[in-house]
Amino acid sequence: MILTGLAFLMLTAAVDTQEIATTDTGAILTCSGGEDLQVKWKEEKVDVNTEMEEKHKYTVKDKKKKGVVEGEFSCEYTPQDSATVTHLFYLNVKVCENCYEFSGLVASAVIFGDLLFTGAVILIIYMCARKKTGSTQQKASKPRTASAPPVPNPDYERLNQHTLSSGLYAGLK
Repeated sequence: MILTGLAFLMLTAAVDTQEIATTDTGAILTCSGGEDLQVKWKEEKVDVNTEMEEKHKYTVKDKKKKGVVEGEFSCEYTPQDSATVTHLFYLNVKVCENCYEFSGLVASAVIFGDLLFTGAVILIIYMCARKKTGSTQQKASKPRTASAPPVPNPDYERLNQHTLSSGLYAGLK
């Protein structure tokens, strides 16, 4: 199993790789392997006339002006003494004139920098907000004494059952 995986990996490395590069208004398809040969490009299986200096490259523009380049493209060339080679491309690429491509490394750096900045702000606030007292606690100026509760006021007396009202709700307890 490992040997077949290694053989497949070596075969894919030996095959010509195709490149797709995005631009502001379209994409550039590169048909590697056909650099020195006559390359015939097709768009949606219809021949396309390429009037470019480099025949192995084809520029696809956003025709509908919706910011999306899509379609099926192919390039064909015939190497010396062999059969015709066809490479297929399927594109569905969003493009825009004023876009900035954000790589994963830059995005990771921005997130990490934001975490560092947030941590620094938290640390500064913590350092400024904590008390400036020493490690020993100060005692209160008036210590409490353990004494009996205060005596009730003699102006208040207990209710006398005989002097209570005999109204409608007076008997409820």
